[in-house]
Amino acid sequence: MDHERVTTPAASVPEPAHRRFRLTVVVASLVAAVVGSIVLATRDSGEKATTRGITATLRVPGHPGAVAAGADVLWVALDGDPQRPVRDRPLLRLDLSSGTVVQAVRLGGEVSSLAHDGGRLIASVKPVGDGEVGTRRLVALDWRSGVVLPLGESHLSDTDAREIDGPVDHVVRAGDSLWALEVRPGRLLELDPSTLAPYSAPIPLSSGRAPGLAAGAGYLWVTATDAGEVLRIDPAAGAITRAHLGGSPVGIAVTSGKVWFADRSGGTVVRLDPRSLRPIGDPIRVGTKPTWLAVAGDSLFVTEQEAGTIARIDARSGRKLGPPIRIAHPAKDAVAPALASAGASVWVSSFASNTLTRITSPSSPTAPSSEMTVEGTGNGPVNPGPSGTGVTNGGVASTGHFTVTGAINDKGTYTGYRSVGGQIAKVRDVLIGKKGTITIVITIHLGTESPAPWTITSGTKSYFGLHGKGRQIVDNYESNPYTFVLKGAISR
Repeated sequence: MDHERVTTPAASVPEPAHRRFRLTVVVASLVAAVVGSIVLATRDSGEKATTRGITATLRVPGHPGAVAAGADVLWVALDGDPQRPVRDRPLLRLDLSSGTVVQAVRLGGEVSSLAHDGGRLIASVKPVGDGEVGTRRLVALDWRSGVVLPLGESHLSDTDAREIDGPVDHVVRAGDSLWALEVRPGRLLELDPSTLAPYSAPIPLSSGRAPGLAAGAGYLWVTATDAGEVLRIDPAAGAITRAHLGGSPVGIAVTSGKVWFADRSGGTVVRLDPRSLRPIGDPIRVGTKPTWLAVAGDSLFVTEQEAGTIARIDARSGRKLGPPIRIAHPAKDAVAPALASAGASVWVSSFASNTLTRITSPSSPTAPSSEMTVEGTGNGPVNPGPSGTGVTNGGVASTGHFTVTGAINDKGTYTGYRSVGGQIAKVRDVLIGKKGTITIVITIHLGTESPAPWTITSGTKSYFGLHGKGRQIVDNYESNPYTFVLKGAISR
C-alpha cells in the first residue's frame, strides 16, 4: 500500500525550514474484520494469547507513548529512553483512513500524558533536559488541527504554555472543573479550564507515588501505590476518604456503577463499591503486572506491562473475556503500554513494538447502536428493463446525489456499480460525503417485491470502522431520474 508523505511545520516551537519534521507511518496491518482467533503461546505461563479483537495495527517511526483517540483523529506522543535526559520529541497526528502521519508538533520536550477535553487536546510536557520528577508544561492544542491555543493572560511571558512545579501526568474533566494530578508526591490541583492555571494550592494526597486518576460516580479517584490505598475525593466538599486495600494500586477507572483498579503486585483487577469502598467479589486475575485501565463499550481493558498483552473484562459481570490479546512480544522491564478509548474501541501504544493497536469491544460490531436513512436521486440505466439494456458487468450504472440523516448527517455525490448473476443483482453505491466515504452494497433478488437488504462494507475518514445493515424501502429505479431510500442501523 502506498502512503503519501506529509510534512507539517511545528505549531508551538518555530524551527528553520530545513529542520521541518517529515514522517510517514507504514501500516503494518489494517484489519477491517477479524474472523476467528489466532492463538499464541505466552512466556512463562500456560495461558494462551490471541489476536481476536484487533481491528488495526499501525507502525510508528519511534517509540510511542501517550495516546489520545477520537472517532476520526488519533494523537500519539513519541517517547525517548526513560534512562536518559529528556529530548525534544514530536507529538504526531495520524490519519485513520491511511495510517499516515499528517502532522508533527514539537512542544520543546517529551509529552508524558494526553487528555481529550472537548475540542482541545491537553498535553503534559517534560521540558528538554528534565527528569521524571521535574516540572511540567501544560499545553492546549486544537483537537483536529493541532494548532497550539493561547491560554490567556498570565504572569508567564509564554502564554501558550502553563508551567507547573511538579510532575503532572494526568488531567481529567469532572463536570465543569478540570483537575490535574502530580504523581510524586501525590498532589491534586484544580485548574482554570481556560488558562490551565491552578486555582489554589495543591491538595496533598500521598508522600509516595499516586499514578492513577479517574472521575466518576460524583467523585475523583486516585491510587496511592506506595501506601496501598485508593482515595475518594469529594471536589465540592474537599473531603478525602482513604480505603487501605494493600497491594500496589496503579490504574483506575469508573464504569457500570463500580470503581476498578489494577493491583500491580497482586496481578489482579479489583472492584469497589463507590459508597462503601469495600471490594465486590473476588479479585480478577489478569497477569503478572497489570498497570493501566480503559473502558470501551461494555468492556474494561487492562494492560500487562511485560507480557505484551491486553486483558478484557466484562464490565457488567466482572468476568474475564477470553485469553489475553497479543500486541507485542514479551519484554522484561518493558514500558507499560498506554491506553485511550474511542467509542467501542481502545487504542494501545506499545513502546516495545513501535506500534499502535486498535482493539474493539467484542459486543460492538454486532450490536447496532442507532438508525440511519439514506436518500438518493440519480440518473442512469440501473435496471436492464424490458429491452435488456443496462449495466450488468459491475461497471458504472448510475451517478447522483445523496443525503444521509439520523445517527450521522452528511451529503454529497455517489456512484453506483451494478452486476448481475442469475437472478441476483448487486448494486455497490460509493457515497462520497464531506466527512468521508461510505460503500454500501444492495442485494436485489430479481422478480421479487421484497425490500432488498443492504450492508455497509467499508468507510474512510470519519466513517472508518463503520458497520451497518438494513433494507431498501424505496427503489424507483424504473424512472429517470430515479430515487431510492435506505433505512437501517449502524454501529462502530
